[in-house]
Amino acid sequence: MTEPGALAAVEGDRWSVVLAGYADHRPGPDPEEFLRRMRRCVAPLRTVADTSSMIGDVKTYRFVESRRRVHSRLSRFPGGLVVVGDALASVNPVYGQGLTLAALAANALGAHLRSAPSPRDPAWNYFRLVEAVVDAAWQLSTAADLAQPHVTGPYPRGYRVQKWVADKLTEASVIDPVVNAAYMSVVNMQQSPKALSDLGLLVRATRVLAGR
Repeated sequence: MTEPGALAAVEGDRWSVVLAGYADHRPGPDPEEFLRRMRRCVAPLRTVADTSSMIGDVKTYRFVESRRRVHSRLSRFPGGLVVVGDALASVNPVYGQGLTLAALAANALGAHLRSAPSPRDPAWNYFRLVEAVVDAAWQLSTAADLAQPHVTGPYPRGYRVQKWVADKLTEASVIDPVVNAAYMSVVNMQQSPKALSDLGLLVRATRVLAGR
């Protein structure tokens, strides 16, 4: 079984590692267990586990469920009020999208306020702007959640094909810097998930995997 995990370089020649588990397979605070799980991850995490020393404690965090509220579907809303943060959408924190989503929501609010809206009217324009941002985060987060073995759906149309393509892009991103840059721009919410369907990127990923 391959463990789901992520690895990020941080200052001081150090690595930050996140491991995820669900249901009865949640990671615990024991350092040795953490290293054992890292060694069941993809190659970069295994290498770090084998060649680096842990310099801090293992911190655990539990998250109950993802939740989204689509305010633009309401027939009425108080004027002078908006919704931000987890009240808009609470997505699985293991993917590291929370702060980025909050910053992009603030940007959407800024754009709305620059349009000089009436304080008496509902902020429908803001909700349309911010929900485009939430759509991207929600698509990434829920697609990854649906890939977990304990999840049984419901799956959106075309999910299995999309998952196969996403898995191949993930695999190629570990090898090729160009694919990695495009992949990380979507993961870090700099680009829409649609960017991963670019034909040139898919062709490059195919060639990378074929030439291993």
